[in-house]
Amino acid sequence: MTTKNKISNVFFLFFLVVLCFSVLEYKMSRQGKRRIFYFATLDSSDIHSEVRYEPRDFVDTGTSSIQFFIEELLLGPTTNRYRPVFSLGTKVLFCNLSGDTLYVNLSEDALLEKGSAQTIKDGTEFFKMNILKNFANINTIEMFIGGKQIIY
Repeated sequence: MTTKNKISNVFFLFFLVVLCFSVLEYKMSRQGKRRIFYFATLDSSDIHSEVRYEPRDFVDTGTSSIQFFIEELLLGPTTNRYRPVFSLGTKVLFCNLSGDTLYVNLSEDALLEKGSAQTIKDGTEFFKMNILKNFANINTIEMFIGGKQIIY
C-alpha cells in the first residue's frame, strides 16, 4: 500500500468518525416536537404565531400530547402584545380523543373575560384553530366549559 492510499484511508476513516459523532450529537441535543401556537394581537385583528417545543423526553400516551399542548395554550402567549385565548387560570378538566373527535372540558375560569383575554366566542375559535392546525388526526372538537357543552 502506498503512502497516498494510507493517507486517503486515514482521511476517510476520520471523516466517518466525525460524521457519526455529528449524527449522535444531533440526536442527543435536538428539541422535541415543534408546535405552533396562534394568538390575536392587542393592537389589531392580526394573528401571530409562537413556536414552542414539547420536551424531548415527553412520553406520548395517546391524548397526553394533546393535553400538554392545550395546557401550554392556556398558559397564554409569551409575548405581552398578544391576547390569551381564555382568561389566565383556565385549566383542562378532561381531554379525551375518540376516533377523530376530541372532547375537552375546561374549568369555569374560561367564562371570565378578564384582563386582555379574548371574548369567549373568539377564544373558542382560536382554541379550535390551534388544535386543528397542530394535530392532523383531529377533525372535530367538542368543547365543554364547567361540564356544559359550548356550541358556536
